[in-house]
Amino acid sequence: MFKRIITLFSLALFALAPLGAARAQQGQRLNLIRDAEIENTIRTLAVPIWRAARLDPNAIEIMIVQDHSLNAFVAGGQRIFINTGLIMRTETPNQLIGVMAHESGHIAGGHLARMQEELRSLSTLQILEAILGAGAMAGGALSGGGVGRGGGGSTTGAGGPRAPGSLMSFLHYTQTQESAADQAAINYLQRTGQSPKGTIDFLRILQREERLQINRRDPYLTTHPLTPERISAFEQAAARSPYVNTPDTPQNLHMHHRMVAKLMGFITPDAALARFAEADRSVPARYARAIAWYRKGALGSALLGIDGLIKEYPNDPYFHEVRGQMLYENGRATEGVASYRKAAQLLPSSGLIKIDFARALLATNTTDNDREAVRNLELASQQEPDSFDLWRMMAEGYSKLNNPGMTSLARAEMAALRGNKSEAATHADAATRQLQAGTPAWQRAQDLKAYINTRPSGRR
Repeated sequence: MFKRIITLFSLALFALAPLGAARAQQGQRLNLIRDAEIENTIRTLAVPIWRAARLDPNAIEIMIVQDHSLNAFVAGGQRIFINTGLIMRTETPNQLIGVMAHESGHIAGGHLARMQEELRSLSTLQILEAILGAGAMAGGALSGGGVGRGGGGSTTGAGGPRAPGSLMSFLHYTQTQESAADQAAINYLQRTGQSPKGTIDFLRILQREERLQINRRDPYLTTHPLTPERISAFEQAAARSPYVNTPDTPQNLHMHHRMVAKLMGFITPDAALARFAEADRSVPARYARAIAWYRKGALGSALLGIDGLIKEYPNDPYFHEVRGQMLYENGRATEGVASYRKAAQLLPSSGLIKIDFARALLATNTTDNDREAVRNLELASQQEPDSFDLWRMMAEGYSKLNNPGMTSLARAEMAALRGNKSEAATHADAATRQLQAGTPAWQRAQDLKAYINTRPSGRR
């Protein structure tokens, strides 16, 4: 299910992504989207890069931010945040792969940990004045790696007083990091036999966007090298690369076009219907139209479109998943269950699809479906242990099945994810009393109690 999760960054993230933290201080939020197909597409495109960077693909999280700006950044360890605006503006998979290669360079280079040291010499006010004072775009980053525009400028403008020496030193340091990440990206593309042309093309898109901005960047007060300098570096790499004319594979092109079409259908349905006219009978176009009609409330047209795709591609799990979402969100959960069940059967490795399947099952209010929902949630918890929705539904399911011990354990997990230690401890204590001693669930409650007692408040 393509769904939006509203999350508020804590100030603890400041040392990793100061601008994101600044937004949190101001009460603003990042809209995080979860979608099995989009996440799997990005991972498929990025895995060769991660392996070239000697990173463990299983350790990297993809976080999709619903934001129109062209940006991606790394924060909170091995989490790559990527804006929907950036994804939808990429024209080829090679362009998106170049962005992922840059962000992977930050992770492999340990830039986040090093940036914490650099930030300790600066006050919060110094950084916010330099970054926010110039009207930097939201998300554009001191994050240990935004591919988009970094901040920059004193509060008095490019001609005004310069920043303190410590801040100038820090900005020079971040520019060095960004150049290192670009060089790493060039190396990863070379090792995986991919062209640097996509990165050049995307940087040119970024450059055109920059020229539309009223406030020009001060080259002395920016976290990134100037875009023309970055383009030049990749052009030099392209001149040396034996893979410069290597095309995207048909599979990558198909996945990328579907992903962009899906995002447009969900986020900008009117634009999707304008771009993908009825005369366009390609799969991405038909997919975009079906989703756009659903988003505009025309369920009949939406189902007609998605059913046509399913008839031609009966083993595509994502078409069945979208059909289940269309029905569930229009009050037809019982019909949606069949589509979700098919999607889960076709893609048993997806925890997200199991969670959405369970949501539809619980909405039918039958004991058998409640049991099936809990079974799917238990399986999904191995892949999505930090999903608040999962534990909330687990608590609901076990409550409906009159299992107070497992209900308390699920509520303890929910409270721990929220960072509410006292509530988590209360529910974990209840679970240890209600569950049979020695069982895996009882042991989990014991482990959770110990974990809560040794960790500061916050996300696990």
